[in-house]
Amino acid sequence: MKVLGVVEVVSEKEVLFGTQPEDSQITSVLQADALWSMGITGAGVRVAVFDTGLPKGHPHFRRVQERTDWTHERTLEDGLGHGTFVAGLVAAAKGHCLGMAPDAELHVYRVFTNAQVSYTSWFLDAFNYAILKRIGVLNLSIGGPDFMDRPFVDKVWELTANRVIMVSAIGNDGPLYGTLNNPADQMDVIGVGGINFEDQIAKFSSRGMTTWELPQGYGRVKPDIVTYGSAVRGSSIKGGCRTLSGTSVASPVVAGAVTLLASGVLHRGNVINPASMKQALMASARRLPGVGMFEQGHGKLDLLRAYRLLTTYKPQASLSPSYVDLTECQYMWPYCTQPLYHGAMPTWVNVTILNGLGVSGKIAANSPQWHPYAPQNGGRLEVALQHSDVLWPWAGYLAVALGVPKSAAGWEGIAQGHVSLTVESPAEEDGAGTTSTQDGERVKRSTVRLPIKAKIIPTPPRQ
Repeated sequence: MKVLGVVEVVSEKEVLFGTQPEDSQITSVLQADALWSMGITGAGVRVAVFDTGLPKGHPHFRRVQERTDWTHERTLEDGLGHGTFVAGLVAAAKGHCLGMAPDAELHVYRVFTNAQVSYTSWFLDAFNYAILKRIGVLNLSIGGPDFMDRPFVDKVWELTANRVIMVSAIGNDGPLYGTLNNPADQMDVIGVGGINFEDQIAKFSSRGMTTWELPQGYGRVKPDIVTYGSAVRGSSIKGGCRTLSGTSVASPVVAGAVTLLASGVLHRGNVINPASMKQALMASARRLPGVGMFEQGHGKLDLLRAYRLLTTYKPQASLSPSYVDLTECQYMWPYCTQPLYHGAMPTWVNVTILNGLGVSGKIAANSPQWHPYAPQNGGRLEVALQHSDVLWPWAGYLAVALGVPKSAAGWEGIAQGHVSLTVESPAEEDGAGTTSTQDGERVKRSTVRLPIKAKIIPTPPRQ
């Protein structure tokens, strides 16, 4: 069996706090208290923390619904403090280090021993129980490099297919690229990177691109979003507060935010799912200047903007990244570092398709299509497209290959156009907002655009 290790904390300091300024709370920095003032506190949402456990009767928690142990140690206690800290960031309701969703129903799964050891089999058993208990949000401040662990990956897919919103730490192996961990690298999981309180990418935060497509293709954009993960205060075993750093800190901040957001839109029912929540987080995130997409994903978590998006969200498809601009550095690095020219190997960009219409879907017939912009020299680009046969669960890929035809071998300039893509998903029984295909199947449809812009230069001499 593969051993999964807890994403190691980069630095750790135990601190017992007395009175502290209100603005030093992570909940205040991210404006969770603004949602609390509206009566949105996480109530009605079941959130699971898979970690090292939680002490019985910890004073910071209001609604610990259940503690379970899946290891061979036969204890529910947290001998390390990592699980207590993570759970505190999600749902601590008292003390001087509050969590994002204080009234959420907290389910604690002890899947690591005090030696930070776990096995795939323990996770599979615990994951099955989470499905049985109808968990809504699940935090994994853990990770491993082994994306080939098929039983583990398949079970993650099964969880999200059962509408469990999964949030996972991207890893602490930065600043090297391609160091991200499984399952944060999966398309249906919200992969979280870390920043400091100066809004800089934390050095320890792992970087994309995803690696399991290699060498058959290019990786995808990860992390999905970033948030504070450096010197963040949370609950200690002894009932006080302490500071920790790591993406294992940033992940429960986002998991708590997701729990809080979900509780605020419970009245919207099935509109909220793993894809729509991820779409809202990414569309509302604040882009960090001068930082590449393989470091920050779509940007920094913006809780209030995400809430506003979710209150009016309509099921739709979306793309990550939402555009391809080979002239835009730093964000599009390394794609932006070399112009295209005739005779060169095509530049491949792997785009993630998120399908908020339903857990399964497909690309419609006669889609995707390339639409060159004649006034913007679009005919000087050659675009080849490949895509997933089936979008499941909630996601798939669109591979875009960019090249230059022989007719543009001596041309220099900027070429533009867009790719259109239509996603279809089976309609629910109410049939609202549906259309029929030629064979009579009732489906929901969503069409998205992927703008493309590239710089082309004349073919250079071979020498």
